[in-house]
Amino acid sequence: MPERAVWTVGLMGGLMALYLMVGWFRLQGADALSMAPTPIDGWVPFSVGWLPVYLVMLPMSWSPICAAAHRRAVYRWMVGVVLMYAVAIPIWIMWPITVPRIQSDGTGFWVFFLNLMRASDPPINCLPSMHVAVATFAGLLVRQVDRTIGTGLLMGMPLIWYATMALDQHWFVDGLAGMLLALCAERLTSRLVPVPASSLVALPRRAHAFWLMPFDVVLGGLYGLWAIGWIG
Repeated sequence: MPERAVWTVGLMGGLMALYLMVGWFRLQGADALSMAPTPIDGWVPFSVGWLPVYLVMLPMSWSPICAAAHRRAVYRWMVGVVLMYAVAIPIWIMWPITVPRIQSDGTGFWVFFLNLMRASDPPINCLPSMHVAVATFAGLLVRQVDRTIGTGLLMGMPLIWYATMALDQHWFVDGLAGMLLALCAERLTSRLVPVPASSLVALPRRAHAFWLMPFDVVLGGLYGLWAIGWIG
């Protein structure tokens, strides 16, 4: 598990840095930005209360390393994530989509966290939504080794998708594109990285604590610093 954690932090950290670099670089060409709203987006009111749901995607994205016992199944996840970013980055560069963001002038920890997140993440790189794509892909791979947990993760995907719209982070079509991207990545990696059915074995379910606990610790630590006035 420690070796998997190192590879995961390196992979996801590197891809996140690349995502932000593309966003800040492409922001310089803001005059070329386009928008992709649908009537569905008009039905979703802004609500900072959806931020906790939105944030769950971050640790959920690496849940496969805490579910699959066989290394090759973990390798399948790594290949799939890289492939999805390889598809998304050219789209972000050539056809950047942005979402107008409502300013959050309220108080409270979640408003502080949302403003902190927005300060580092430009309103660009929206289509496809990697938030939805990576989390959906993770749920699909977890389901291959643990049908119950994987199905539970996938059932939560509509909530994450909704949260991306409720926070003005994405349009409806961004989430749809992300979900389709994840489905294609799951099919493609099943061929590129074959794993014998006998090797699709799950780790003990207590291993999922390794993606849930760091999230809780970091979020709890930030809340503590905010509560005593050290940040915010």
